[in-house]
Amino acid sequence: MLFDQLEEQREFTASEIQIANYILENPLQIAELTASELGKSTFTSKASVLRLCKKLGVAGYSDLRRKIELEMNERKRLLALLDEEPVNRDSSFKDVVNIIPSIYDKAVTSTKMMLDDASIQRIIHKIKTANKLDIYGIGITYSCAETAMFKFQSIGVDCTALTGINEHYIMSTKHQKNRVAIVISFTGENSTMLKTAEYLKGIGTYLIGIGGRESDKLKNVCDEYIGVYSKQLIMSMEMVTPFISITYIFDLLFAGVLVSNYDNNLKYALDVIEYKKILKENDS
Repeated sequence: MLFDQLEEQREFTASEIQIANYILENPLQIAELTASELGKSTFTSKASVLRLCKKLGVAGYSDLRRKIELEMNERKRLLALLDEEPVNRDSSFKDVVNIIPSIYDKAVTSTKMMLDDASIQRIIHKIKTANKLDIYGIGITYSCAETAMFKFQSIGVDCTALTGINEHYIMSTKHQKNRVAIVISFTGENSTMLKTAEYLKGIGTYLIGIGGRESDKLKNVCDEYIGVYSKQLIMSMEMVTPFISITYIFDLLFAGVLVSNYDNNLKYALDVIEYKKILKENDS
């Protein structure tokens, strides 16, 4: 896609980057500009514009303007589809290939806009200093919990994924200081997750909720709460946006904890590489 190439700016010169940025910021104006006028508007030259056309793989400036118009119309069509159902019986494979990344991008962008930076930083600090981190989910959210558990374990966090209240486990480990739990609910009012959150809160666990904004039930139990972006859809597509949103949130928390203890995590990674090298030498 032409706009993707303009955004990536792979191996562009300084002049080509100026032209690309101008096109991205003013796509509607390109149809009214000649190659010379575009060069003047970007403080470059007609020759720079034509070199960029060649680098983009288009036949010339007229072809560039035509493809920009076509892609803009295509983007408008995709946005119109996203405002309703993302796919339907008339969706082609090409539609699906283009629409799914748009759904991902919408979920991540919308989640990012809802974030409370101060809250995220407090959560990262809590996870970093926790002696024990438990992540609770049920159904599809349990798969989110398992994936997050693996990531946190890889940087030395003592983390467990659970799918409901395990009273014996909780009581046998409640003596651990700085205990933190994350409870996930797409809607923010899943009854099993609410009972789990209330039980954990009752024994003094520091509680983080990740879930929908349709209800404050889970939020009201938690010390911190991260809202999930969700769009009401049909045909099981409604699962996609909150799943991507939750994955993005966990990746933020994981990256934040990793960076906050970067030197140690780098050392552990190098130790893994070195040990693999030793094992390989022993096998040979």
